[in-house]
Amino acid sequence: MPLQEAVISRWLQLFNGHPIAVDFLKDGQIAIDKQQALSNLVAEWQQRLGSISWFMRCLNEEIARKANKEDQCKGAFWEGRFKSQALLDEQALLSCMMYVDLNPIRAGVTPLLEQSDFTSIQQRIREYNQTKTPFKPSSSNKSHFQLLPFVGAEHQAKTAGINFAFADYLELIDWTGRCIRNDKKGFIAPNQPKILQQMGITADAWLEHSEQFMEHYANVSGKWSQMCAFKQHVGGHWCKGKSASYQLHPN
Repeated sequence: MPLQEAVISRWLQLFNGHPIAVDFLKDGQIAIDKQQALSNLVAEWQQRLGSISWFMRCLNEEIARKANKEDQCKGAFWEGRFKSQALLDEQALLSCMMYVDLNPIRAGVTPLLEQSDFTSIQQRIREYNQTKTPFKPSSSNKSHFQLLPFVGAEHQAKTAGINFAFADYLELIDWTGRCIRNDKKGFIAPNQPKILQQMGITADAWLEHSEQFMEHYANVSGKWSQMCAFKQHVGGHWCKGKSASYQLHPN
């Protein structure tokens, strides 16, 4: 299918289309004086279809409409705007994963990771329990989205995945969750999780990031030099999170 037809067809599956685009898709051609207008529409729709920010805007609007109808009220449903964060290295990836996976725990929705609905850690635990290996997803869970596997540090050069063992991640998230849940931020366990030892991150710094990851950064997180280079690459001139970055990258 030609590009213009493909873009218009996908757009019309989600939204009402402009009459010019609808006529073009129906007849396969358009008058010469309308071709430029059609090209402009297709270019705009193509950009929006590939934009995660536009996707989140549409998703948030749909959720807000349903929630407001249910509660018989008006106004914005979400407290803050959607933020897209670039994760430049393993420290940033793990810190963000931990922040998201522990959201239901921090909110008091559930005390158990296995009961943390709509989180990747719940899906990983279920698959692990069913297969008894973190590297092979359960055949009974084919309806789930495939998660990037934990491959272990010894496999990082050969296999695409997260370069830590799943058992070590479970140890880290359990330790982090207990520290937050029991309000023991100042308490350092005698046996610091293996992943923190591997990355050289202090327990205090890790616990702070696990609670305030999104507040520490804006749009990008990782090693400070890489954050600055990324910001310049995308046309920015200022980075937030220098001190936080040095906490996660002490060397």
